[in-house]
Amino acid sequence: MVLFTWVYLKYIKGEQGAVVGWINAVVHTIMYSYYFLSALGPEMQKYLWWKRYITKLQMIQFVIIIFYMTSLLIAKCDVPKTLTLLLFIQGVTFLVLFTNFYIRSYVNKKDKSNEVKSNDVKEK
Repeated sequence: MVLFTWVYLKYIKGEQGAVVGWINAVVHTIMYSYYFLSALGPEMQKYLWWKRYITKLQMIQFVIIIFYMTSLLIAKCDVPKTLTLLLFIQGVTFLVLFTNFYIRSYVNKKDKSNEVKSNDVKEK
């Protein structure tokens, strides 16, 4: 992110890419706050119920980036099309990866726990 920001500010004129950096910085601040709190030890676990919401926030971030890059392409802004397409593709890729992670980590585990509970009821 640091290298990309430096290249952007040095060689590409325009503010359009700043939106992506700003959104990314906000999401990473929240994410690293979670990591900081979780590193403080097991007594902090009761305060860390919001982990799954960080993943949702990241997915929302990528949706916003995809729509924003699409609007830049449609509006024919002065930002280089290569950069816009690169950020669009990166947004789509990360959205797919994070959605897959969310489904495996939260949706499928919830389904399995419901199966175990229903099997326990049937056995009694």
